[in-house]
Amino acid sequence: MITTRRQSGKTLSRPDSDAPMMDEVETPSAATSLLEELISDFERIVADTIAQVEACPAKHDPTFEGYQELLAAVRSATSLEAALVKRAIALVVGKNPELSLINLERPLPVHQAAKVLFLRDDWARASMIRRDAEVTTREYYRPDLLVVDRAQQHALLLDIKRTVSSYSPSAIVTLRSRMMASALVVREVLERKYDVPSVSRASIAIIDAAGDTRSEAEGILGLNDLDWFLRIDGAGRAITHLRELYGAKIRAILREHCETIVEPQRKGWTGEKPQSGFEEETKSTPGNEEQDEKLNPQAVGQVGDQEGIFDDIGGNSDESAGAHETTSTHSPAFAVGVASRRTR
Repeated sequence: MITTRRQSGKTLSRPDSDAPMMDEVETPSAATSLLEELISDFERIVADTIAQVEACPAKHDPTFEGYQELLAAVRSATSLEAALVKRAIALVVGKNPELSLINLERPLPVHQAAKVLFLRDDWARASMIRRDAEVTTREYYRPDLLVVDRAQQHALLLDIKRTVSSYSPSAIVTLRSRMMASALVVREVLERKYDVPSVSRASIAIIDAAGDTRSEAEGILGLNDLDWFLRIDGAGRAITHLRELYGAKIRAILREHCETIVEPQRKGWTGEKPQSGFEEETKSTPGNEEQDEKLNPQAVGQVGDQEGIFDDIGGNSDESAGAHETTSTHSPAFAVGVASRRTR
């Protein structure tokens, strides 16, 4: 049986500073049970993703000539990892019977006035913006996962990044403001089009799968936070195990590509040209067998290593619709905020 964690009914609000991590209660039996239930599904979605990586074609690139296959594998592996983590978290969500995963037919509209105020951290004024889901706007946002906690009447908007550190601080600020502005309409969207109980609050969280960045004040959480955020013990450990499975498979592919590149160099050849440091004697010249000619060693330049960070792109939708919205000063009984552990 999966152990779930209860949250208090307090409204989520943006904390003034990062909330300290609460002492974790080790529940190895619950974590082990969750992983055992999901391991076959994890292996399946990892295999699906690996197949996509291997199918990614290598494109001609003069800069990386001879290394195109290796480069294509790295690019594909990094761009697909966030989608893999998204699928895995969706499987974990299914293990808490009080959680519902909502597949949005359309992205959520972003209220421009609210977005501007969220960018300025003017949370009180932003909460007064009219939250009509049918408002005409030029910007939309689709969360990677929209989870409804029926027991807590709580909507969770999740945006999953392979690593937040590859984004500029301004890009994260803009993303967070878009998420919170779109969260203003999520209750109305759920009530109109989806068969779920009414929600009284919404929270946003940017999940950093790499775990390099964590700030509750900025709505950035790590995989270990999934336990209390989804109220499922062992959720973070399960996703970490998934990434280990994926990493092992990817490293095996990269080693194979590296061996393919390095082996000809070991034999003294790179393509069709002799490798520097090797000498080869020519056969006797026809018609003049008394004279042997030796080739002078030819220097071949070494290709420097070039590393780069390739991150997932996608998961969010921007669509044009024209015109701009109107606002009204209506004090809602609906709260929007970033996920804070203080509310547990």
